[in-house]
Amino acid sequence: MEIESKPLSQKQWDLLTPVGFKKCVVKSIPPPHPEKTRRDLLEKFGVLHVFAMSVYETILFIDADTFVQNSLDDLIQMNLQGKTIGVTKDIRDRKWVKTFNSGVLLLHPSEEEFERLHTLLYSGLVFDYIMSDQGFLNEVYKDDWHEIGFVNNANLALYRFQRQYWDQFKLEDINIIHYTMKKPWTCKPNESTYGPQCKVWLDAE
Repeated sequence: MEIESKPLSQKQWDLLTPVGFKKCVVKSIPPPHPEKTRRDLLEKFGVLHVFAMSVYETILFIDADTFVQNSLDDLIQMNLQGKTIGVTKDIRDRKWVKTFNSGVLLLHPSEEEFERLHTLLYSGLVFDYIMSDQGFLNEVYKDDWHEIGFVNNANLALYRFQRQYWDQFKLEDINIIHYTMKKPWTCKPNESTYGPQCKVWLDAE
């Protein structure tokens, strides 16, 4: 999905198209309070467009700062147990929180749901504005989300601040690595803090 106001270059599409990516250009959805939103997240409300993609039965949205290293068939076919979205719980300020991380988002699209979200966004609803779409979705779906599991959104913040939990899993068993703390395109061969995860990215280049 490409935001109209931030198009990828032709060179980037020349790399993406041969491996199966298709261009889907969507319009920007402005934040209701841009002055309270993190500058790097000002365009993130464009993610809401996935809810309108009813040509598909199921959508698995994945942030660009992720790496998929295993099959996602089980995740895509996951039963959401009557909940609207599938996500995994988040970590903030070095500890687990009750909110979720929206970097990996499983849902069954509905144009009606998209219209509801779009209306709510500008209705005066109070949410964690600084976190853009993630703050908004957490307010809307605070009691309406299904846990998809750590291996389907392995947040690097857990490697940094909850290492004992992270180390319960083998790196090769993680389906999606989420490079929240260090963007993968900034990884260097001599990376010290996130060496194993950066190696996964660099080896795939």
